Amino acid sequence: MLDVHRPYPGVILLVSTNGSVLFGAPADAFKATKACCQRYKLPFPRVLVAPQRMLVDFTPQFAPEFFLYDFLFVHGAAFKPDLQNERLTLVLDADRIENELRALSLTLNGPSRDELTNYRDAEGKTILDAKTVSLLADISEHLAIKKDHRPRRLEEMVSAIAFDQNGSVDLLDSTLQVIRTGPANFLVRSSNSEVEINLDFETPITPFSTLPVPIEDQTPASFALKSLGTRSGFDLTGPTTGFLLWLNGHAVLYDGPVGTRYLLERQGINPNDISAVVLSHCHEDHMGSFIDLILGGHKPKLFTAEPIYRSMLQKLSHQLRLTDKEVASFIDYTRITPGTPLDAFGATFNFFYTIHSIPTIGMSVTMRGPSDIHRIQISGDTMSHHGLDELKAAGVIDSDTHLRMRNLIPARVNKGAIYLADVGEAIIHGNPQDWEGNPNRILYYHCPDDDHTREFGHEVAKPGVTNTLIEAPRFHPAVPGRLLQALSFMNFTDPGWLTTFLHRGRIRRAAANEVLVRSGTNSGNLSIIISGAAEVRNAEGTILTELRPSELFGAIELVDNQHHYSAEVRSITPTEVFEIDGTLITEYVEANNLQETLTRTWQNRPNIDSARLFRTIDAPIKSRIAALGTEEKYVAGGVIYTQGAIAEDFFLLTEGRVALDVDGQIVREINAADENNFFGEIAAIVPHRRRSSTVKTLTPVSTLRLPGKELRRLVVDEMAFRYTIVMTIKKNVG
Repeated sequence: MLDVHRPYPGVILLVSTNGSVLFGAPADAFKATKACCQRYKLPFPRVLVAPQRMLVDFTPQFAPEFFLYDFLFVHGAAFKPDLQNERLTLVLDADRIENELRALSLTLNGPSRDELTNYRDAEGKTILDAKTVSLLADISEHLAIKKDHRPRRLEEMVSAIAFDQNGSVDLLDSTLQVIRTGPANFLVRSSNSEVEINLDFETPITPFSTLPVPIEDQTPASFALKSLGTRSGFDLTGPTTGFLLWLNGHAVLYDGPVGTRYLLERQGINPNDISAVVLSHCHEDHMGSFIDLILGGHKPKLFTAEPIYRSMLQKLSHQLRLTDKEVASFIDYTRITPGTPLDAFGATFNFFYTIHSIPTIGMSVTMRGPSDIHRIQISGDTMSHHGLDELKAAGVIDSDTHLRMRNLIPARVNKGAIYLADVGEAIIHGNPQDWEGNPNRILYYHCPDDDHTREFGHEVAKPGVTNTLIEAPRFHPAVPGRLLQALSFMNFTDPGWLTTFLHRGRIRRAAANEVLVRSGTNSGNLSIIISGAAEVRNAEGTILTELRPSELFGAIELVDNQHHYSAEVRSITPTEVFEIDGTLITEYVEANNLQETLTRTWQNRPNIDSARLFRTIDAPIKSRIAALGTEEKYVAGGVIYTQGAIAEDFFLLTEGRVALDVDGQIVREINAADENNFFGEIAAIVPHRRRSSTVKTLTPVSTLRLPGKELRRLVVDEMAFRYTIVMTIKKNVG
């Protein structure tokens, strides 16, 4: 008998009399599967089967890292003699095995000494000095799992099995036959049962661990820290590590739990406000949301050290099926050198290497306030004082490193500082006892929130809570920026009009779940969300979309021809809205001859909104694209453009079907209902490029022609758009 359980979207746990098999392992699958097995007393899977569809909405669908750690350190295969011959089994396509094992090896043991030594910059110069190489390599080699006094190879802990040429594999001592029937589908047979496995799911996905709805406005501060996640990868009680720092209104993310983009939006924070991401290291409980953060929206800066960056590239290249160089093109990387300060966003960053199993950085950020210097320090994953003493005694770290890490939090009180300390208590983590009696304000993280952790005199960082050191100015500093973003599609840049809008506007505050406007009521104002999030519902109560900071409603959005609201808008979180009288908007439109622009925008927006290609892009940018679009219609049997013509535009197919013809051969058909219902995409990346195909109409066709110049800006700034375009080109479409 085969027992089927669905612990999480994209995951199926199949239990038989001979054990269990997990199909699909997205980033949150470990915690969800562990909870399911504990609740129903099921055998925890040691066999993981990968789907062919490895990425959905910028979330990897096979991330087996914590299943490996559980196998090694919880099950005990790393240290129990009777388990030395057991293996965690991974089932993948043959061409993915090498890269999967390489990615797992990097997160388990880090880059090798030779790799660290041979890192070179664009000019061929060595990046890491000999002392740094020695420190990182000595620590990783000393902490590696051993066998016969040598580091165990990954192949001695993991068995990778490939599907055969028919997409079939035998598992659990050949008692199960698994046959792949689609990108996310399988047929499983045993001696007396047969089941179909379908890993498809609807998006968006709620993460396994979420945050409470905030009770206060989530407004940008001058200097503050908001905890998004403070638990370890094994802890089922909350999100894993991630902190959001506000620096003079800029959002900087240190790591990020799975679903960070989702968590931020449900806190009323626009993920596209993130100016930079600090990646501390490449363990999955710290970079579980990294792909989504990098590819899902605007392009943030990345601050990290070279060994971490190189490991991240290799890990992502496997998950995205791109080369390291192609992955790097999506990332605005700033190499940091621990020990060398970095000035950014009006603050000073100081980074340092920690003592961890793979290269890891912590950071200290300082900012001058009205009367004092304030500091926020995050220790990064690092070892306890007892562990540091042992490493020093073994000659793995020198006296300077030992002293620096033991005094990471000073013994002298600093009233203007908050110190985040890893106290996870495993062999590679700190201990809450290390900081007992320290007079500073210390927040423990990477740990459970229990009596044991708290008994050492310090509080546990609480997910969702913001600690503010320097308040924002009294006048809400985010208003001008939100206003400029929201109205950018109308070329709103005139400082005089900006001043007028700021003087004539007013802030309205709403509690969570408060109705902002009701369907059918008169729309007299243009409302721009400054902070918070809201949802748009139709008359039947169905949620149509969500609104984020810099998005607008009223006057020219969600309004019918009688100037009545066409939908209800309700706040999800505490929300601040900047309201401008609609007559002032009308005056601006008439003074700048924007009537035609607005008409074209609202005519074209439905097609832009419905296109999957543009769905992660903010509403103001969608409006800008819509304003530039031109509707075109073609009869069946016509030609939209010919092979060899100069490509300066892009087409969104809104009705009908077309065929792509290359050298007289039909290579692909595109339907308006297709997920990728566009063609001419090469123009969005390379100007003056010649068309690689002829596009013929198979039926009457409607298109929205968009200028390639505008889309090239999106390729630079909007990573979700760029990724879709790049992957389509790689498949030789258009």
